Amino acid sequence: MVDSGAGSATNHDLIDQLSASLTPVRRPRPAAMRALGWAALALPCGFAMTRLIPHYQPDWHAPMMMWSMMEIPLALCIGAGALVLAFQASIAGQGLRGRGVLAALVLAWLTISIANVVVSPPHPIRPGAGMYCFTFMMLGSAPIMPMVIWALRRTRALRPGRVLALAGTGIAFLVAGLLGFCHPGSLHPIDFVMHLAAGLTIVGLTTLLGRRLIVI
Repeated sequence: MVDSGAGSATNHDLIDQLSASLTPVRRPRPAAMRALGWAALALPCGFAMTRLIPHYQPDWHAPMMMWSMMEIPLALCIGAGALVLAFQASIAGQGLRGRGVLAALVLAWLTISIANVVVSPPHPIRPGAGMYCFTFMMLGSAPIMPMVIWALRRTRALRPGRVLALAGTGIAFLVAGLLGFCHPGSLHPIDFVMHLAAGLTIVGLTTLLGRRLIVI
């Protein structure tokens, strides 16, 4: 016959041992604070990586640079907003507040970019056209992707695909904003296509590389 008193004492000892090893659970900071903090840390790293290729120095007094002056802050705002949504979506039960505003900003960016393409003077297409833009964006995103994925591991996610797609979109727009500082004001069709191609590649890579790392 088992001594119930001894068994109870053993259970209490086990509970005491487990309790002693526990540490308090820290609640994550608000999504906006986390996203903007990581963006502020990651952007300089991304810009430093782009120094591996020559930087174009635009003439900010040129009339066409007004397009860049509209596109750069808009792209940076979209990038930061998408990262905020990604950090929100990584927490179970959190809705995607502000997604309508973000969609409107993306539509505005597309409208401005297409208008820039329409009014830009014709430019002969040479071999390798648009590769500078593509290379710049891929280099700029290279250090940002692992930093954002690492940050998302803090909370992980039930739906990592959606979270990482939002994160990749944010990274792509942040890097597009950086590109605006090293790009002529005029935007030619092949450049715009390569911007979009680089953005889609960044979203795909972020989703692929981070899925197993942040899934619950």
